[in-house]
Amino acid sequence: MGLYLYSSENAFQKAFHQLWLAPLPSKKLFQQMVLDQAANLLNEPNGLEKLYQYAHLFDASGLFVDKPWEDVHKLNPTLVRGTLHAGGVTAAAEVLSDLRILAVARGEYIHPKMSAGEATEFLTKVLALNIDLLIMKETEENRVKQLYKDEQASEILRFISEHCFSSRVFESLYQEVDNLAVQRPIVTEKILRLVASAKKLANGLKESDSKLARYERAVYAPTHMVTNTGAEYENKLRNCSDFLLIKEAEQLRDTMVQTGLVSPFHVIFLRFINQKRPYLIENILTLDDTSRKNLQLHQPFISKLITSSIRIETRRSIYGLLRLLQRDIFSEDFIKEFEQLMTTPIHESILNRFLSVQNYATDDNLRALLVSEVINILGTPLGIGQGFNPTCQSTRALSYWSQKEPVMLLKMLNEFLITNNITIHFEGRAISSSLLSPGSLEDEAHIDFISFLLVPHLDSIYFEMLKQADGRGQDPHKWINPAFHLTGIWQGFSDIYSDLQFKENFYLYYHPANNPEINKGLPQPIGITIYNRSGQVLGAHAVLIQRIDSDPNGIIRIYFYNPNNDSLQIWGKSIQTSVTGNGELEGESSLPFEDFVNFIYAFHYPL
Repeated sequence: MGLYLYSSENAFQKAFHQLWLAPLPSKKLFQQMVLDQAANLLNEPNGLEKLYQYAHLFDASGLFVDKPWEDVHKLNPTLVRGTLHAGGVTAAAEVLSDLRILAVARGEYIHPKMSAGEATEFLTKVLALNIDLLIMKETEENRVKQLYKDEQASEILRFISEHCFSSRVFESLYQEVDNLAVQRPIVTEKILRLVASAKKLANGLKESDSKLARYERAVYAPTHMVTNTGAEYENKLRNCSDFLLIKEAEQLRDTMVQTGLVSPFHVIFLRFINQKRPYLIENILTLDDTSRKNLQLHQPFISKLITSSIRIETRRSIYGLLRLLQRDIFSEDFIKEFEQLMTTPIHESILNRFLSVQNYATDDNLRALLVSEVINILGTPLGIGQGFNPTCQSTRALSYWSQKEPVMLLKMLNEFLITNNITIHFEGRAISSSLLSPGSLEDEAHIDFISFLLVPHLDSIYFEMLKQADGRGQDPHKWINPAFHLTGIWQGFSDIYSDLQFKENFYLYYHPANNPEINKGLPQPIGITIYNRSGQVLGAHAVLIQRIDSDPNGIIRIYFYNPNNDSLQIWGKSIQTSVTGNGELEGESSLPFEDFVNFIYAFHYPL
């Protein structure tokens, strides 16, 4: 009995009882103690079950008074994962809030502002958005490899799914995968995890017509010939006629085009025909006259790219190469710089950075990673993402150069690999990253490898430019953007704080009715302010206006690149960006012209 008195459950019970009895003005004094004890209890076996016994009393006790979880209508399923990852009392508060909603969903707590149906809907979205964590919990291997925050997050998701699983989670999951995949991100691990998790969760459930089937096929069985092992598959290929190999190539190509995903079988096939029957490469890598022409004119170069870069670990670059071949950029200088990339000596500091994040032990594998990632950013410039880093300016610049100045970007990268330095001039002064403190990356897992190498250096230069342009009485990006992007940025500049006719001027320069030739000067950088559903400012953000055109319904829309690959976002109240269905090209987001204007705070225009 003495041990029980000092258990975490008993300590939580005592703290909760004190909170319950405290008058409203004093609730804050006891909330922290309850959350501390809840965090302790969550570390013990059956901690969730014990806490759930109190879930129907959390609101009445005042546990969430004046906290972000107080108003259930302001809760956002997309934020649950990040809050759980915060750890400590913040994660504990999120868990208790989710348990409260679970009690509502099960009819054990009648909430004055949330029905059981609304609670089920909320939890279904939470499960769909985090199903990868839910499934990862099931194996001992994943338990060992996971961070503590993921273990706790997966534990609460498992608890919710066992008590409130809805088959509708598959519809939400499909939407999440579809919205991510349509952006054609270079980093596809999250999509692959979601597909794998959904496949595992669906086992035993009657989901025969799941919309996720095309993603599962793209990853696990992209063709009818695919077998369980790579070795078996390659043996089949050796015994195939050209006719059968062409059919196989077309199926592999179609799954990539439909989903943006690449399987290990794509690698085996492409490496096989590159070595044995290179005249069949066009059947997997070409889609139009431009790509066929590029392949025919530069077959030895393309073959060298495949040999030097395509591995199971770098398989996404097969899709990047397919898209790269569609670009009319294969000049003599482009090929020269790209071939130099394959042999450029790499600075020791950069090699150390390579090895700090990759398990590749050989120079050949390191070079393969480097070349493959360059293929990706040049083939799919709108797939470059900033991850969870506040680096939209530098990420945007990489996309801009990949689109408009690929040779310049290759030269910058080749020089960087040798010197571990980037130099950009600002108003006559050279700013070299090697002389500055490098920027730091908070998130290295959700960015491509070229961004991993270059963004810290670009960020250091960007912040140095901010210092030099500070105090001029106008937004410093007036001077920074043209210098930082190096070329092609319009010199005219307007910001909402100093231009009394800001919106009128944007219409004047950007609306096709006033400027029919607008798309000839795009893409151009633009600054926007993003708000949450409640109209609160979340901060400034940097995007590229890609083009302005009529959508299929005749509505003038602004199509833009968002460095945040999760581009299906609510920017303010009910205004949600679109990523597909409104004339968007791969990787683009869009809004109607009039809606987009509401978020702009600065833009460039031609003088």
